[in-house]
Amino acid sequence: MFQPYLAEYHYYALFKDGYGMADIRNGQGLYRSVTVHDEERYEGHGRWTHSGDLSRARERDSDDDYREVTPAEVEQLRRRIDAERPEEPLPSSSREERRDGGGFAVFRHPADVVDPRSAVAVVDELSPDHRYTVPLTRVQRERLAGTLALLAARRRAEPVDGHHHFAEFDSLDDVVDVDRAHALVRCPADGQGNWELFLHDRTWVRGREPWRKHVLPVGREDLERIRRGRETAEVRYFDVWQGHSADGGHRLHDLVRRTGSTDEIVDDLGWQPTDLLRRLEPDWWVRELGELGFRSSRYVAVMMGRSRRFGDRADDYQAVFRKGDDLHDLGDCLFLAKRSPNPYELEYEL
Repeated sequence: MFQPYLAEYHYYALFKDGYGMADIRNGQGLYRSVTVHDEERYEGHGRWTHSGDLSRARERDSDDDYREVTPAEVEQLRRRIDAERPEEPLPSSSREERRDGGGFAVFRHPADVVDPRSAVAVVDELSPDHRYTVPLTRVQRERLAGTLALLAARRRAEPVDGHHHFAEFDSLDDVVDVDRAHALVRCPADGQGNWELFLHDRTWVRGREPWRKHVLPVGREDLERIRRGRETAEVRYFDVWQGHSADGGHRLHDLVRRTGSTDEIVDDLGWQPTDLLRRLEPDWWVRELGELGFRSSRYVAVMMGRSRRFGDRADDYQAVFRKGDDLHDLGDCLFLAKRSPNPYELEYEL
């Protein structure tokens, strides 16, 4: 239930053409991931490099495949790759100036510098006790700081009041600051029961597992801070799913925007007041979205709604907008284009 979000890494083996996936000896590479959109390939002797192999294996025209591997299989692949590749000399520890204001990664042992994620800290300035260091660019620093924060949180994660709690973020870089969390979810520490989403005033509603999200385990101190942050947020976005109800084969759900104490629901004219979050039914569930996730979900919902409404009928009119975000609100339409009555020409008149 919650175990995947407490594991430091997930490890995978790649199989060319999907051959012999049951036997780890057929694996063509060892990979690890700390969160979504993160992938590194093992190069031997403790070295890992950024990779896109697993992403390419997911593409429709790829014959390759991969699967998650056990700790014993990880060790077997490590030993084989180490034996196949020569060991490179360790890079010298550097106290050179920061690159692009990125600071430094600090390590406990000289051999650790081959793997930036084994760093014990990321600092702006070096002190005399920082013996083993590597300079970072600004982009490297942001990514590494988020990764180290996530790994540390997973190592020290403990239940609070009988639940494991997790904060959701838009990006891995954001996890260094819990104030950037856009949702707070929890699940029972005994693994029995449903995921829940924090709504307000100690109120939790039925939620969903934070699949393919940037998820940070949080303890009691951060838990209270995130609760206050969600309650005082200027705007919050929710995706309310009506259980297994469907219309024309499509699951029913609604996007809700909360500003202060006012809830509004998406429609073609922008927003309409709603009490949906106050009349949730037992089999309904709710997700809280960040602004980026909301924009994407709103676009999909609007386009799918129009597709179902028009069916096989031709679009007689096109609404023209100044920018992409405006297309959700017909009140922002600049003008209409009407399809020409000539069936042999795709023309419009304004």
